Amino acid sequence: MEELQDGVVFRLATVKHDFPPDSSRLRFWHFELSQNDRSHAEKTGNPPRLSVFDSERTTVAQALAIRGVEQESVAFGLRVPEIRAVRVAGLDPLRVVRDPLESPLAEMPGADGHCGIEGLARRPGDPKVLSRELRVRLADLSFPLES
Repeated sequence: MEELQDGVVFRLATVKHDFPPDSSRLRFWHFELSQNDRSHAEKTGNPPRLSVFDSERTTVAQALAIRGVEQESVAFGLRVPEIRAVRVAGLDPLRVVRDPLESPLAEMPGADGHCGIEGLARRPGDPKVLSRELRVRLADLSFPLES
């Protein structure tokens, strides 16, 4: 997998009662791995990855189409060097890697920009508080991305 060193990736967030459209940053819960993320990792043998898109290769509109999002959503950017610089004692460093989508999604415009953040899965024995601290730090780095 190609690891990104620079640039901006973005994550889509659904607008809800506890997350209004004018939010200034993501919340820590936006960085929790979904069951989909975990099952995909088991199926492929890759580490669990949190889905993000490379802003150089994918527009917000393309990402919304790829995800099939029907609810109101907003995009939040994260600078790759800042993600890579996040350190929490006792946890592995984060990596941002290219994460090709499978067909038929792989043929959609912007699909080549799909990436994943590795290092967010809590290992057995890791204290929950450290995992949460890591997600809080990522949320603090996020910024609204213009569509």
